[in-house]
Amino acid sequence: MKEPDLPLAEWIVLALLAERPSHGFAIATLTAEGAEIGEFWYISRPMVYRSITRLVERELITPVGAEESDRGPQRMIHAATRSAKTTVSRWLSEPVTELFDVRAELTCKLLLLQRRGTSPARLVERQRVVIDEIEESLRAKEHAAGDHITRASYALRLEHVHAARRFLDAVDVDSTQSAVKTG
Repeated sequence: MKEPDLPLAEWIVLALLAERPSHGFAIATLTAEGAEIGEFWYISRPMVYRSITRLVERELITPVGAEESDRGPQRMIHAATRSAKTTVSRWLSEPVTELFDVRAELTCKLLLLQRRGTSPARLVERQRVVIDEIEESLRAKEHAAGDHITRASYALRLEHVHAARRFLDAVDVDSTQSAVKTG
């Protein structure tokens, strides 16, 4: 199965449904502001339900039942298809290729791996290689830049590379209990 081109919100919803069948309200609880996932990438409740609709349309998830709710209509329970579970596992193991994706996408991948009890070591190792390649490219461009503003722009992006590297250094690859060191 070719990896689908999904926005981050849909990847997160799909990854959570690949963990276990669930309903939209439970997913929205995890992605709410300040919640486990929402602390790093907030997904509003309407966006969760929209993501579920799109994932059903793409045949990545399927309804598997309903749950009674004392606060409204029945809640439809969805599960990821077998091929979608494989696709999610592959996506979680792939490093991000753009520097600006480290903050949101990479952080979410690490959180989702932690939820699965999977060591982030392989992802962190692969991400370091990509970060090194980005740094090498930026340094070459910085040295070739003719004006001060362009050189300064590359210098700023290189600072982002250093910050990404410090972030990777802080990830505890020896523990599946705590994917990111605290303190």
